[in-house]
Order: sequence, then structure tokens, then C-alpha cells
Amino acid sequence: MKSKNFSRRDFIQKGTLASIAASTKIGSSFGQANSSLFVDENALNKINYPSSATKKLTALLKIKYPIIQAPTGGVVSSELTAAVSNSGGLGAIPVTWTKGDALIKKIKDVQFRTNFPFFCNYVLDMEPKTLGIILKAGVKIIQFSWGMPKEKEIKLIKSYDAIMGIQVCDASSAKMAIKLGADYLVCQGMEAGGHVQGSRPLAKALERVLQVSGDIPVVVSGGIATGHKMREYMQMGAAGVIMGSRFVATLESSAHQDYKDSLVKATADDTVYTVCMSKNWPNATHRIIRNTTFDMWEEAGNPPEGQKPGEDDIIAIASDFKVKRYEPNAPNKNYKGDIEAMANYAGEGVDDIDDIPTVTELIERIWKEFLNK
Repeated sequence: MKSKNFSRRDFIQKGTLASIAASTKIGSSFGQANSSLFVDENALNKINYPSSATKKLTALLKIKYPIIQAPTGGVVSSELTAAVSNSGGLGAIPVTWTKGDALIKKIKDVQFRTNFPFFCNYVLDMEPKTLGIILKAGVKIIQFSWGMPKEKEIKLIKSYDAIMGIQVCDASSAKMAIKLGADYLVCQGMEAGGHVQGSRPLAKALERVLQVSGDIPVVVSGGIATGHKMREYMQMGAAGVIMGSRFVATLESSAHQDYKDSLVKATADDTVYTVCMSKNWPNATHRIIRNTTFDMWEEAGNPPEGQKPGEDDIIAIASDFKVKRYEPNAPNKNYKGDIEAMANYAGEGVDDIDDIPTVTELIERIWKEFLNK
């Protein structure tokens, strides 16, 4: 392992750990719409989760493990989303920039592969105009980031009896999310990869959010890639965790192989919190693996949009779509070109990413680590 720093303090009795391990074993096969894979709510109620917060979260989302896939735009395949849900976690579909038939196809593809819950995530930098389409298609969990939903959107979600999660990063945003009716909160720290709403280290952000969250479950996001790290934050009071980079580096992910390999090779020191790759999304902070594009920009003195060196360079192509330097596109398997120069998003959890396993292998490993085995 590239690093292995975690608390060894055990906060669950060994008997409880054994009970959880025995009662949460799940098969690895993909579910299809006509399969027999359905959530057994009675079985979930019998599981001894490590805290009342975790029990509430897993009951709310109807999942077995408090492990959630981050909605990493551009590299999430239906195989990845379904595999996470079929393996006991909560899979995700990023839907902000997908429209029309492509959006419905994406949802139906996941629904064909699993009967377990998954969620759709909207980045509120744009209006979620497709929300009604998604809810009508049967999606029961909606999550928002980079903003707060409007009253009309909240009413629409509630009219479908759907669950709403909202990403927050401090006490004030948590209070607002709770006032709007959030069923669970996502507390993000600045260790996260991709576009980072958080402005504090995760531990400090979580402390502030927990001061106001009351009985609303709080899941944490930012630099988490192992069960050991998961246990640290859940000892603090988190109900569960979200993992991004760790799920990108799996066989089911649609990330470009060079991108996956870079996650395996990189350390936390190789990542940089920046606004470099901000073309078409001005001033949005993000964390990437330091690359030639960032080096060019830094050498030039971190100039603003319109003055960055090589802004018109075409660095990658997928079919007829061309990616220019500094654009925020993550490299998926369809791109050809200078993959290293693209936005290879990565959280500080890359310290703990050493392989590219299947999703099922990964979740089983994370849970064993969490149980301190």
C-alpha cells in the first residue's frame, strides 16, 4: 500500500462485527429486471449496524453496506452503477449534462442490470430540467451538489415519494439543506477528487455539520478509499461514506485505462487542488493529478481564462467530439489522444489505490477492512 494511516480504535463489539459480516454477505451476479434480486427489508432490519445513524441511512436507502459510489461525471458506466448496487452499496448516475433519449437509455440500462436502489445526481450549476423525466422513469433517490434545489424541484421529488440528498460543506449549508427537507446530507471535504465544493478538510467539515444535523444521516466524501478510513469517519459520527476515485479504478468503470493506471501510480502529493481545468465552468475548484497542462499553466503564472497557454490545443478526440486543453472532461475509454493532459480527477485517497479490482471484490475488501479483519 502507498500509505496506511488509520485509527485502530475499535468502536464495535466483536460479536456485533461477526453478526454484520454474517448477515450482509451478498452475491456478485448482476441483477436484471426479471430476476429474483430484490431488497429484503426484513433482513435489513435484523442487521446490527455500527450506529443508529448507519442503521437509519441503510434503512432509508435500502442498502446493505453504507458505501456509496460518487457520481463521477464522464466515467460512470451502467455496469459500474449496477455493480455497486448489486454488491450491496448505492450506485450513482451523473445526469446533469445528459438529455433526451440518452438520459432515458442510461437509466433503463442500469434498471435492466439491477433491481437494487441507485441515485441520480444533479450539479446545480445548471437547472435540473430533466428531473421530472427521471422521477417518472422510476428513480427513487435524487442527490444535489453545488447548490440548493428550488421549492418546485423539492415538491416534485416529494410528489413521487422519492428521497433527497444534498451535498453540504459546513454548518450553514447543512442548516439550509435540512430546512429544505433533505433526507440525508453529503458532507464533502477538500480532499475529494473531481469538482470540490468543500473548502475545509473533511474531519473539520464533518464536525461542523454534525453539530446541526440532528437525526439526519450524514455521509462523508473526500479522500476515502479503504474500510480503515471509512471507520475513522464513522467513529466521528458519519453514517456512511462516498467513494469516487476508488470506484473509478475498477474494471467496470468506463474510465480510460491510462486514467485508471494513473490512479494506481499516484500519491496524494501528486494531486493538486486548483481552478486550472475550468474552461466552460469558470472558477470551479477541483482536484486532479498534476499533469503537463497544469504545469504549463503554473509556469505561466496561473493566468485567467483567455490568457492560458495552449488554450486552443486539441488534446483528445472521441468520435467527432474534440477536447481542448483546460476543458473539464474526464478521460473515458472512448478518448484518443493526450490522455495525461486531460482532467485526470483524483482525491487524496489515491494513496490507498493499488489495483484495479472488480466492484464486488472491492466492496467485500472495504467491508472486511472496516470490520478490522
